[in-house]
Amino acid sequence: MPVQLTTALRVVGTSLFALVVLGGILAAYVTGYQFIHTEKHYLSFGLYGAILGLHLLIQSLFAFLEHRRMRRAWRPLKLPGARRRSVALCIAAYQEDPDYLRKCLRSAQRIAFPDLKVVMVVDGNRQEDAYMLDIFHEVLGGTEQAGFFVWRSNFHEAGEGETEASLQEGMERVRAVVWASTFSCIMQKWGGKREVMYTAFKALGDSVDYIQVCDSDTVLDPACTIEMLRVLEEDPQVGGVGGDVQSPGKHLAVEDDQVRAAQVRATKAWSVTNAPSLEQ
Repeated sequence: MPVQLTTALRVVGTSLFALVVLGGILAAYVTGYQFIHTEKHYLSFGLYGAILGLHLLIQSLFAFLEHRRMRRAWRPLKLPGARRRSVALCIAAYQEDPDYLRKCLRSAQRIAFPDLKVVMVVDGNRQEDAYMLDIFHEVLGGTEQAGFFVWRSNFHEAGEGETEASLQEGMERVRAVVWASTFSCIMQKWGGKREVMYTAFKALGDSVDYIQVCDSDTVLDPACTIEMLRVLEEDPQVGGVGGDVQSPGKHLAVEDDQVRAAQVRATKAWSVTNAPSLEQ
């Protein structure tokens, strides 16, 4: 069935269902019919409440079915090509709380995705911003895979004392650090969040297939990248995916079993990718 026809039928069906529910609610409200009530009508359960309850039940049922469909761990990730997809995680940081930043970087380090590139861009290069670079070194630094660069400028505004030649040299240095490092941190002249994201996108260029973004106070689920890639790869009409953002709480703590489960799912996904095709 053509996609356009399917979409039209879903719109028509949803509209008709909404009209039926609205009509039923209005009719129940006008008639005031009651199934059960106390002697003096202090408490009652009528047609109006029954329709509202049924509506809530149907919404909950479909929400549950959709959630179960999206969360099925056994469903393999089917990629259209034989090569692996590459992903870069871009973290925008601005005067972040040190504890939040550490949690963010540690969660990024535990994402179960092969060869994930992490790029943190700090919006500010002053002395009071240096603690964020120190935290980067503490969590992700200390290996040959990590690189950093403190830039006096950004891509749209030259810093103090910059010449045209040094500005171009800085741009090339940013690209070189991002391309060569699995974990990279760029500190640049303040320019706002848009400028931070521009730097990450500009430096990455076409070196990766997908770019994932988050703020520096986000704790990432170990399976977040593979799950969002699943949606992007399975539906060609989807151009972007947003994660399930929740408020901080104990239930969001990243446990070792979560990491192991995510790693298993990622391994299965890539084993499907690298397996011989059965289609003729």
